[in-house]
Amino acid sequence: MAETLEEKIRRILREDVVISGYNSGWPEMFRHEKEHLLKCLPAELIRRIEHYGSTSVPGLVAKPIIDMLVEVTDLDETKAKVVAILEAQGYDYFWRATSGDDVPPFLCLVYQTGFS
Repeated sequence: MAETLEEKIRRILREDVVISGYNSGWPEMFRHEKEHLLKCLPAELIRRIEHYGSTSVPGLVAKPIIDMLVEVTDLDETKAKVVAILEAQGYDYFWRATSGDDVPPFLCLVYQTGFS
């Protein structure tokens, strides 16, 4: 049986928050995941993928989570195609429109545990 949205949220919220010293491997982890995403996602939808957040700042302590921003060309096509691709690979998907459901800016949270 598929996990409900509420169960997903509870699972994510139960995870411990850990702050660790800077890991010089974080940029390589980002590059590795970026390459993976560029291979598995529809090329016509992806404009760029950026590493942002605390793990992208050399020397900064951070939660050891690689934050990535994926700029897409079409939001409806992204919802229709990308979500299924990522969920099939073990990612969790949460949609939250930050200014209404059909006007920018948009926020889509895609989360994968056990990233290394």
